[in-house]
Amino acid sequence: MFRSYSLAEHTIAEPLHLFDCVLPCAGAEAFLVMSDERARALGLRHARIRGAIERHNAFFEDPVAERGGWAMDRDALYAQAGLGPDAVDCLQTYDDYPVIVAMQIEDLGFCGKGEAPAFLSTHDLTVEGAFPHNSCGGQLSCGQAGAAGGFLPVVEALRQVTRQPLGRQVPGARIALASGYGMVTYDRCLASGAVLLEGMA
Repeated sequence: MFRSYSLAEHTIAEPLHLFDCVLPCAGAEAFLVMSDERARALGLRHARIRGAIERHNAFFEDPVAERGGWAMDRDALYAQAGLGPDAVDCLQTYDDYPVIVAMQIEDLGFCGKGEAPAFLSTHDLTVEGAFPHNSCGGQLSCGQAGAAGGFLPVVEALRQVTRQPLGRQVPGARIALASGYGMVTYDRCLASGAVLLEGMA
């Protein structure tokens, strides 16, 4: 439904249409970082980091940025966590444009390079679907609050695995993957990262 509505709007830069572009907004995102022991002592629902990656200036030689640092580091991410993409209960990606979502789905190993269109057309991305994605709607729904937009995937991942969503709960969500992408200048992605979070009972 969203895509058909989006395609009905005027083109900004082929193939992007008006509603494929994130809108600026005011807002903030935040989370607390502490030890498991401290969180338990305070009676807080919490999650632990199973793995994390970050890369700057990946593939700087590419004439157009069609991949990010996730492609270089995803094996390390999953090795740290001791699990693979099939263990992820929900995916929260940085989504200033739909094409960036497709890049993350490919480069994080959910499908091969160039296979995101087919993957997306054959998977249910809703909260109750087989591949829950951006369960809060992402930035394309709520807008991009400057640098705070990069925290939206992490905050929503935390909300889902600690059973504290502001909207709908992904059933059985225990492992969430949040990824980010940003600081794009002159066709280069200066930063990409991802974190795997596990909700603690």
